[in-house]
Amino acid sequence: MNLVVTITFNAVKHDILDGFFRSIREQRDHDFQLLVIDNASTDGTRDYLHALDLPNLRLILNDENVGFGRACNQGIALARELGASHITFINNDVEFDPDLIGGMVRSLEESNAAVLSPLITPFDQPDHIWFLSGSFRKTRGMAPYHDWIWQPRSVAPTNRFQRTDFVTGCCPVFRMEVFDAIPGFDDRFFVYWEDADLSMEMKKRGFEAVTDTSLVCRHKVSVSTGGSYSAFSVYHAARGHMLFVRKHYSAAVQSYVAALIVGKMVFNILRGCMRPQEIRPWFRGLLSGLRD
Repeated sequence: MNLVVTITFNAVKHDILDGFFRSIREQRDHDFQLLVIDNASTDGTRDYLHALDLPNLRLILNDENVGFGRACNQGIALARELGASHITFINNDVEFDPDLIGGMVRSLEESNAAVLSPLITPFDQPDHIWFLSGSFRKTRGMAPYHDWIWQPRSVAPTNRFQRTDFVTGCCPVFRMEVFDAIPGFDDRFFVYWEDADLSMEMKKRGFEAVTDTSLVCRHKVSVSTGGSYSAFSVYHAARGHMLFVRKHYSAAVQSYVAALIVGKMVFNILRGCMRPQEIRPWFRGLLSGLRD
């Protein structure tokens, strides 16, 4: 059995849930249970969830916003309790075809990998790539970079399975054996970077990650966090970056990364690519990542 886990937080106001749950209802393979974990929404999301008529639905309603990683760990705990063989984490700002969820499990078994992602496109540019494979790049401060991001799908590799150093948290399916070796997500990452951190932990242990380019998920990028340049997103992206580097790399690499990202920030300000209102949350996030 596959436990499919999605985390909601004030999702009604972003007008994304109808498309997501329509995609869930249309799945041809029904060998999964859906767990929705709500992180203390206040915009009517909980009423929306209570009104859903889905036979395989389970709800966990948290009293506070515990963050993405910790909520995912609640899903892992339930998967263990249910004896699930697989667990899928999927954002609710996505839509997908009727064969995705069952197809991901079948592809994971065929590939013999530990985790698998579909090819992910921007929702409004389905002929382009958002995620196909990724690598940790020194020139970007050891950040997980989407190798084919914004490229036309026509230039994608023709091989169906593509190895990748990391999988984005948007839509991966895992064998539960992964979480026998790794307890779960590091919940110090409130949002962002938790997928990079888990991917690095898997990489250290020799777990293989792949993408199946024949399976497609359409992602409304950053809609649920207020956009890539909201104060919330800027803060947690900067904080998570430094937490990640401190956890996985030496002091020398940490110093290099800190200098690199500060230099890039100054360069972006001079180029006018970073707005004044982004500077304060960026510094707050950087300092929190260096301290926590």
